[in-house]
Amino acid sequence: MKNPYLSFFYSLLLPGAGQLYLGERAKGWTLLCMDAGVAVSLIFSHTWIAWFLMGGIYLAIVGPAAIDAFQTASGRPRTFSGDSIPYVILMLLMVGPFALPLLWQSAKFSITAKVLWTVAVILIALLAIVTVTFSASFLDQFMKQAGAV
Repeated sequence: MKNPYLSFFYSLLLPGAGQLYLGERAKGWTLLCMDAGVAVSLIFSHTWIAWFLMGGIYLAIVGPAAIDAFQTASGRPRTFSGDSIPYVILMLLMVGPFALPLLWQSAKFSITAKVLWTVAVILIALLAIVTVTFSASFLDQFMKQAGAV
């Protein structure tokens, strides 16, 4: 039997670590992938708005992960399932491709739905990258022209 408080602390510190401590490898690595998505976003985001939004997303990951780790180690029935359709879709929309392991681990989506969601999430991520790149280039040129006037 694993210590529920230790598993809670591990998942609170780094979502997925508590699940790995409990031997739930697939769930642990899925949560760590989502953590990586938040971390990558924080590394490349340099605005306080992005940090605020990523903080909210991180809370949406850390809270359920810590509760799940505690309940699993305690032998209590789980009140949260990362398998719920609304949660998986929310994580896909918020974390993007880093939440794909959560989708593919879920038994509530058909293979067709998994493939369609995977393609959609990847296309949305690519569109976001192109949009941000174009916007940054446009704003850079605009700022140079404004400075020259």
